[in-house]
Amino acid sequence: MIAFLGYVLPYGQMSLWGVSYNVLNMALLPLRFKRNLHLSINKNISELKDKDTSKLIEIFIGILDGDGYFDIGPQKQYNKNPNNNPKSTIRIRLGINLQFKDKELLELLSTKLGKGKIDYSKSKNQYRLILFKKDILDVIYPYLQNNNIEFLSYNRRKQYFLFKYILENNITHWEDLNLDKINNLFQQSNKQLEFSDIIKLPYFNNWLIGFTTAEGSFHIKSNKRAHFSIVQSGHENYHLIKAIHYFIKGSLSLHHKINPENSKVYRVSFSSKIDLMFILNFFENNQLLGLKKLQFDNWKSYIISNNNINSSAPNVILSKVSNNKVLNNTNINNNNESRNE
Repeated sequence: MIAFLGYVLPYGQMSLWGVSYNVLNMALLPLRFKRNLHLSINKNISELKDKDTSKLIEIFIGILDGDGYFDIGPQKQYNKNPNNNPKSTIRIRLGINLQFKDKELLELLSTKLGKGKIDYSKSKNQYRLILFKKDILDVIYPYLQNNNIEFLSYNRRKQYFLFKYILENNITHWEDLNLDKINNLFQQSNKQLEFSDIIKLPYFNNWLIGFTTAEGSFHIKSNKRAHFSIVQSGHENYHLIKAIHYFIKGSLSLHHKINPENSKVYRVSFSSKIDLMFILNFFENNQLLGLKKLQFDNWKSYIISNNNINSSAPNVILSKVSNNKVLNNTNINNNNESRNE
């Protein structure tokens, strides 16, 4: 594993950079590389206009933010001549590791994207989906570039920044990377969206499906109360957890401060009738994937069967932030929403 910018590849997690960032502008690329990259994007973007494919990629980005990684490191080259020590090339891959029961989710992602390879780790009892550099360039990278989509978790953004730097500067050998310089560039150009701006992103709903698939938990505590919780580590990701909290709780939580469980972990948990109703409605209309979908379905069935939220529950009007929409009714049998733009 290779240490880069304060974390270890490939198992770290990445951030956003400002739109005014010019150091890595495409104009600095060698002309031939720039032309080939432009042709590659145009060639593949036509395949990404399908609504379902677009949604899947945005969900995929959310999963990567929570449970994925960029594997970027040296690929050692060998030469039979002992006096010739060739430079290492650069290994670039995207990966997601999931427990063995979630193999079907990885197969779904691979099939729908038309890319990737799935392998099995016997020691960890996990399946892994790997997208190689060509896969990323064919599908993921052009979609992000053409739709102005960014990773939201700090470490994943940092990893993606390294990927873009290598790509846009046409660097082929690991020894030619100045990691300290890249780290400084990242820190200078990285922007952190306010939590209230994150939930306004046009792809936020799909991103949240993926992030919840990776980091969310639907559970019943020993007191038989239903809870939904979501967690993320790192002070740099406070704004991300705050955004999810604000999205679910609404404007009344604007000034609520989330305290870390320890020096690294932020967790938010929801159990009130109003919050559970909002969560139930959201994931009814924004379907989860894999085992998390099964967990949600069982969780929902428990709530309904135990009348924790039922048809006799009073209607409660409370503005909920949902991409500028308002959820007005807490009745689980009534999915009507009043939508205020």
